[in-house]
Amino acid sequence: MSLLKKVRGQKRADELLSRSFSKGRLAHAYLFAGPSGVGRLTAALELAAAWMCSDDEHGYCGKCRNCQRVFRFQHPDVRLTIPQTGNTEPEEIADLLQSRVDDGITPVRFQGNTRISIGQIRELQKRISMKAYEDRGHIEIIPDAERMGVEAANALLKTLEEPPDETVIILISSIWSALLPTVRSRLHLIRFRRLSDNTIRDILMDRMGLGEEEAFCIAESSDGRPGLALSRGDSASVVEGEYGSETVLRKLTECGTAISAVSLASEVSRKLGREGSLEFCKNMQSFIHDLRRCTLENKPLVHSSKTLQGFNISDDAFSSGMNYFRIAEKRLAGNGMAKIVLSAAFAGTWISIVSSGKDSSIELQR
Repeated sequence: MSLLKKVRGQKRADELLSRSFSKGRLAHAYLFAGPSGVGRLTAALELAAAWMCSDDEHGYCGKCRNCQRVFRFQHPDVRLTIPQTGNTEPEEIADLLQSRVDDGITPVRFQGNTRISIGQIRELQKRISMKAYEDRGHIEIIPDAERMGVEAANALLKTLEEPPDETVIILISSIWSALLPTVRSRLHLIRFRRLSDNTIRDILMDRMGLGEEEAFCIAESSDGRPGLALSRGDSASVVEGEYGSETVLRKLTECGTAISAVSLASEVSRKLGREGSLEFCKNMQSFIHDLRRCTLENKPLVHSSKTLQGFNISDDAFSSGMNYFRIAEKRLAGNGMAKIVLSAAFAGTWISIVSSGKDSSIELQR
């Protein structure tokens, strides 16, 4: 029996969950630990679907009303507690979950200084203290569980110590050591691993219809995380093409003056808007970081080796560029004006590259 049908490459996690489910011995609380983008939330939903499915006693059918509602985040007894900011609106949560339903890869998290409050944990406790709508019990899923404050964690601890019947609580975390030790000690650990490049290549070919070479190129720079690879393969979910990190950095290096660098920033901010500019700053940081890894003959973490060819930038320029775009990201996240923020980042990065180039014979190679 295999419980995980949508998550590939997690054989050990599948074996542990499938065996417990088939014997009717699911733990009352789990910690799904591992890097983001390896299937932890999908696995939690699959476990919930198996619990709630009305047509398949040995797993889930994926077709019945209960299964459909679980995977659409609409089942009244399968609930998520998502870290939020102080002004997160219910409509924003609904939009985020719908995006995940539509593409299957959108991370279920918000930008900014999010946290799980004690109020959210009390709402969870209230839900599971009441009779389930479908008489099949409750499944509570907490993504990014390391974002619980101490008060929230201590409140959850009381529930973990005396869990209600027919309730399964699943905490998901990529930094599980940040959880309170007392909380961790009451969770059944399920580890989710990074996948091989070949496995991710096959996933990309199956799900996106990419050619083998293109799929492998994306896979080898995805840090073993199929979710990241799928998002990079989906041109709608990343800043690509004319305003991608590679293209813009080449144009920036070719600028003759700081004024032309600012003009380029204005063009990029106008085309991408504030949210697109925020994503651009994140991508630029990872691109510069991978460029430096390549100069040190290390494997890139995010970007393909092909896109990193032809650049030769000094350590000082790497550090400065990373810092400028890190500051720009913070300012944009704080509602800064895209044109002003990017202009400062572009001008500063251009100056650092040009000045280091004069000192170290750094140039953009063709």
